[in-house]
Amino acid sequence: MNPLQPYFRKPQVYITLPSQGRWYKPQDITLTADNELAIYGMTARDDVLLNTPDAMLNGEALKKVIANCVPDVHNINALVTPDLEAIFLGMKVASGDGTMEINRVCPQCGNECSWDLQCQPILDGQTMIDHQDGCVILDQTLEVHVKPYDFRQRGIFIQREYHEERAIRQWETLNPESNDLQKAQVMAQAVDNIAQLTVALVSASISHIKILDSGETVDNPEYITEWLQSASRAQAEAIISAVDQLNKCGPNKNLDVECNKCNHMWQETVSYDPISFFVKRS
Repeated sequence: MNPLQPYFRKPQVYITLPSQGRWYKPQDITLTADNELAIYGMTARDDVLLNTPDAMLNGEALKKVIANCVPDVHNINALVTPDLEAIFLGMKVASGDGTMEINRVCPQCGNECSWDLQCQPILDGQTMIDHQDGCVILDQTLEVHVKPYDFRQRGIFIQREYHEERAIRQWETLNPESNDLQKAQVMAQAVDNIAQLTVALVSASISHIKILDSGETVDNPEYITEWLQSASRAQAEAIISAVDQLNKCGPNKNLDVECNKCNHMWQETVSYDPISFFVKRS
């Protein structure tokens, strides 16, 4: 037995997951008797991984950090977005002073502002997902059950947004003489690419569909994708909205901030995902 074992890291924080474990199989995650998840502080190795560009963008570095800080998560790919946000904040609370720096430009005076967010109060005020959330009734004929994006889906969406934004910046650099119409065409293509990806991700977020007339349940991903691609605009928007609402649960991402120069107050949207932090820095 290693004589240093009593001095190994111990859990620093226990958090309640916004999903309350709803979409996980027993082999995916281990919660305490109080239905909480233990979180350890980050190590120096974790900090290095979080600042490795390529590994961050493909998600591998983040997986290793989660595995090290939250060893009771056995299937990281299964983690849904609200739970991931809570885990990221929990890792901040368990490491250092429990604060997270955000930087924004004041829309009133243009001053570059910086704030240190206290992560624990944000965790304490997070929105929990109720059991009935994520069910959409379409035309009194179909009962569609959806879930938030999981780790893999979230990574795909963030990477695609990053690449589209970078492609637009490169195009503007190479075409300084372009007119507004040409810029609009490039932007429209980028938006269309994101829209197509969103439909694919939403399709993967549908766990099953119940046909109300017959009571039959359909959970075949190919059948669900084929149906969604032929669904009406109103039906697709209702499902996308339901998935979006689930993704927004968990820690509050719309925070009131105040300019430290002109005292102008506004609401700012923040992300607690380290991948998003890197994308913005890039």
